[in-house]
Amino acid sequence: MVLAAIIPTQRANSDHVRILVEPGRFLVGNGGVLLTRVRYIKKTGAKKFAIVDAGMNDLIRPALYQSYHEIVPVEEASTSRSKNKSTEKIDIVGPVCESGDFFALDREMPELHEGDLLAIMSAGAYGFVMASNYNSRPLPAEALVRGDKVALIRKRQTWEDLVRDEAE
Repeated sequence: MVLAAIIPTQRANSDHVRILVEPGRFLVGNGGVLLTRVRYIKKTGAKKFAIVDAGMNDLIRPALYQSYHEIVPVEEASTSRSKNKSTEKIDIVGPVCESGDFFALDREMPELHEGDLLAIMSAGAYGFVMASNYNSRPLPAEALVRGDKVALIRKRQTWEDLVRDEAE
């Protein structure tokens, strides 16, 4: 669809134009979501933090170059909190003890609570493929969602998986 809009314009302007498109990022980047659960809410005198169970090893882009990923609370439409429209500034951070282990800093978010499920958007081209076992953290599971069907396509890595190939 994008090329259909560009090509006629370029043909009219020049016969020597070469158009390069990165379909992988264009198609896959926004197709993936990293789901994470709020484990703790921490308040200091100056800041509020939501510590989630995903870390920089699961999605490294924010730590590497402060990339922006929309973060959306996953909640049923019938919950009373979905009616509350107030927001607050909060840091969404992971459990890895590193200053770069964050997904969002000073982000306006609805009030979050321990146990809330969050969707970190646009993780498709960057999530699992760039994930690591940094700090001995197992890799997350992967699921494929097609319409109203969900299929597990990669199991969550276990501690046994991490140490299986260790030499004595």
